[in-house]
Amino acid sequence: MPGTGQERLDIQFTTVNDVSPADVERAREAVGRALAHPPRPILYAKVTLNRLRDPAASRPDLVSIRVDLNGRPVNAYASGATMPEAIGLAAARLRARVHHLAGYWEARRRPHRGTAPAGPRHDETKELHDA
Repeated sequence: MPGTGQERLDIQFTTVNDVSPADVERAREAVGRALAHPPRPILYAKVTLNRLRDPAASRPDLVSIRVDLNGRPVNAYASGATMPEAIGLAAARLRARVHHLAGYWEARRRPHRGTAPAGPRHDETKELHDA
């Protein structure tokens, strides 16, 4: 069953420049909520939080989330004026991409309706040759 057996998701964090521990914990909670009910087993999750030191940057806080859903990479990136904004945007994008993949996998499992059988039928080919 997808998502079973994982009490708490093990997420690797990398921080670049002055990122506070509170921001790391906020990112852990946001990513955990986004991946609460994954469609496939999560093999790993990695989050990178970066704060640019350029004072001219209008959105200096960057978040990168990389997740492996049973061999399928899912990535979400965001930048924001504040770290909570960037974390929220990246988590929302991750949630949307995981939801999209769940729909994709579900659609591939369902049989196609209204499709014609493959190849020509003998009745049709005989009529064409007789005419």
